[in-house]
Amino acid sequence: MKTFSALLIMVLLAMLFTLGCTAFEDTQRPGSNKEVSSVAYQGGADEYAPVPMVAYSDGLPMSENTYDRSHNQANSVIEQKIIKTANIQVEVSNVTQSSDKIKKIVTTHEGIVQSVSITTGHKNNYTGIIIVRIPSLNFDHVLDDFNSLGKILSSSVKSDDVTEEYVDLNAQKNSLINQLAQYNRLLTKTENVSEILEVQKEIDRVQMQLDRITGKMRYMDNQISLSTITVSLTEPEQVETPGGMSIPQVMNEGIEGFFNTIIWLFILIFTILPLVLVGGVVYLIYKKWKKSQLP
Repeated sequence: MKTFSALLIMVLLAMLFTLGCTAFEDTQRPGSNKEVSSVAYQGGADEYAPVPMVAYSDGLPMSENTYDRSHNQANSVIEQKIIKTANIQVEVSNVTQSSDKIKKIVTTHEGIVQSVSITTGHKNNYTGIIIVRIPSLNFDHVLDDFNSLGKILSSSVKSDDVTEEYVDLNAQKNSLINQLAQYNRLLTKTENVSEILEVQKEIDRVQMQLDRITGKMRYMDNQISLSTITVSLTEPEQVETPGGMSIPQVMNEGIEGFFNTIIWLFILIFTILPLVLVGGVVYLIYKKWKKSQLP
């Protein structure tokens, strides 16, 4: 009897052990954690309240709003920030007239003339440098118009993608704005004079950094919205005579010599005229005296 009882107890223990292992395996199946974590029990055995699922990023919990905002930012398309510049050198027949044409082209395309410099170079050839700012949308059209001014000697176009730098500056700006707001809130709650001075010092430091970044972003916005084109104008080399003088120089010197000859003739006439008058008077006196000596 004792042997039968012991055997029965061992069979019951084996069944309990088997049931326990089966229950443990069920709890480790995929999806079981979702069912357990989706409900949190509060109070007594009959009271419970569902708990929303929590998303994790890099091991840290995120709220639903934070998760949605991060997801939207990841999917949003960042607008490219490109700074366009160009340098062209054009040979024209007349620098002054071509400069006026450039001004009209810029005005037509809603741009601005930043600077104009025209000088007289070697052998009386004029050269000019004109810097203009053009809306980036009209950049290519203006270049085409400039290329039609004359013979293109050189041309270079450059596009700098500053998107990454601009996004980084914008992130720094937003961070500094948040810091400034926190320091200002802290300043309203601070009563100790030394703490007020310390907080004000931090506010000044953050404001200085914010102003610097804001100024740089404004400069970049200006460079992005208005492209810069530098136009160098030159006149062709003049044809020279075998003596080393150009044809216009020969003509100019010939005309100048003609007028100089006329001037010298007038000078000679007005120089000799008094002598002629004096000589005529002397001759008349002598002739009259001679007649008076006749019998």
